[in-house]
Order: sequence, then C-alpha cells, then structure tokens
Amino acid sequence: MGIEAGSDAGITVSVLVASRNREDLLHGCLESLLAQTLQSMEILVIHGPGGNDWEATAPYRADPRIRGVPSPRPGLYAAWNAGILVSQGQYLCNLNSDDRLREDALAVMAAALDAHPEVCLVYGDSLVTTRPGETFAHNSSRGRRLAQPTYQPRVLLAGCCCGPHPMWRRSVHAWAGGFDETYAITGDYAFWLRLAERAPMLHLEETLGLYLDHPQGLSRADPARAVAERVRAMKSVLHRYRDIIRVDGVPLEPLI
Repeated sequence: MGIEAGSDAGITVSVLVASRNREDLLHGCLESLLAQTLQSMEILVIHGPGGNDWEATAPYRADPRIRGVPSPRPGLYAAWNAGILVSQGQYLCNLNSDDRLREDALAVMAAALDAHPEVCLVYGDSLVTTRPGETFAHNSSRGRRLAQPTYQPRVLLAGCCCGPHPMWRRSVHAWAGGFDETYAITGDYAFWLRLAERAPMLHLEETLGLYLDHPQGLSRADPARAVAERVRAMKSVLHRYRDIIRVDGVPLEPLI
C-alpha cells in the first residue's frame, strides 16, 4: 500500500536525519547541510523518545529550514517513514548524523534527477573515514572511497550499490509504500529493490559525501543479521526480477 507524502511547498529536497541518540555528532551534520549550495531544502531531524537529539538542535532552530519530527516507533526505518509523511520536498535524501556531504552534493543530485525524469534514484561515491566529527573538506580518508558501480538491475540484485546517501523522488512512495520497518539493517536495500522493478537508477561518477565506517554501525555490529536480512530482501523480489534480468542479458542463476 502506498503512503502519501506531505504537500509540495516549492521545496526541492527534504533531508531525513535520524540521529539515533548521536547528538554529539548532530551539530556537524547540521552545519554540513546548512552550508549546502542548494538553499531550497528542509532538514527533518527525526527523533525518538528518550533521546536529546531535538534539544541538541537548539542553536540552529532559528533557521526555518530545520524541523523536528517525532518518530512514534523505534528503529531507523520507522524514523524515515515518519519524516517522509511530513516531507514537502520534491526529492528525498537520507543522511546519518555521522556522515557529511560535499557542499554542492544536494544540488548535483537534484540536478541529475531534473535532467533524467525517467530515473527514480541517483547515487554517488563517498570518501570513507574511521574518525567521527570530520568534514568532507578536511578528513583522514587519504583517498579511501566507496566507489559504487554503474547501475544495472543485476548489479543491484547482487548487492546494494546505492551508497550511504542517495537521493530519490518523493513521488515513488505513492506506489512503493514506505520502508519496511520489520528490517533493522537492510530496509533501505529492500526498498531500492522495489523501486528498481519500476524505474532505473543512475550512478553519478562524483565523490559527494564522507561516510563514517565504525564498529558501532548497524551492519558491523550484527553481521549475521545483516546477511540474513540482505538474503531476505533479495528473495522477496527474485521472482519479479526474472524478466528484468533476461532483458539485461544475464542468466539469473549465478546471482544468488
């Protein structure tokens, strides 16, 4: 069942920031977003019960682009769904509080979606750091990157290739629904697989963000569950991907 997103108010991008009790990193995240060259955006800080994330935004709340969104249920994907329901942007982008964007990243991704109306989602590459609190301009990545592959259906079916902070059309939620909240780790991958059944995606060969790789990350903290959820997501769409894979010219069997 589809979900209805908020009304369009002339906003280009709604950024979903689910802080997950990381108010220590939230300030840097907000500064990264407020420094974006794209001004037509809103920043939705989605906060659950028991945390201080929304209180931590007090120094920035004079900017009308920052809005607080309470999440009625625990979990990352419940938070994203809560943000989507009140979002007003034409496009959506998720950003973890410990990740950072290049100053023109939102503008670059939004322009790509404008230029390619047939595409449902765009994604770029990211620098990788292990030190929290760094910025895209000043970090210790030493060129270490998450270099994503060119999009093809068979590539996505073999594993998530959309990177940590893609941008997608808000309108897709009318037919694709929201993120499946029964996933704890790979609900985004399961959702990208659903989108790809209806529309292509586009890889932008640019380094657009800084990703924090740390042992407390969801997939690193519970790798067995991450693998199980990934397999579950793949199996849930496998029967519907058969025709897509045939069109792509690659046999289905070796992929899983």
